[in-house]
Amino acid sequence: MSELSLNLDHLSKLARIQLPEDEKRYLSQQLQSIVGYCSKVASADVDHLEPMVHSFEHEGNVWAEDEIAEGDTVDFLSQNAPEIKENQIVIPKVL
Repeated sequence: MSELSLNLDHLSKLARIQLPEDEKRYLSQQLQSIVGYCSKVASADVDHLEPMVHSFEHEGNVWAEDEIAEGDTVDFLSQNAPEIKENQIVIPKVL
């Protein structure tokens, strides 16, 4: 067995799943393909590129400014509550 299939055995044991041999071979090929692609990406020459935060250009904060608004009243929020005690919703114990 290759090192990758040994890792697949270990991972399946950790995940507590049983993989038939044909699935192990199939997944091993997929993992080798993924690792090959990752090494190809890692070998790309990016020295001439500037680091970037987003894939598109933007300026400043794209979020709206915070505005203070009047909130809902206790009376409005408690309309659908089954029971209210001292302005708090009473619920049954969970435990």
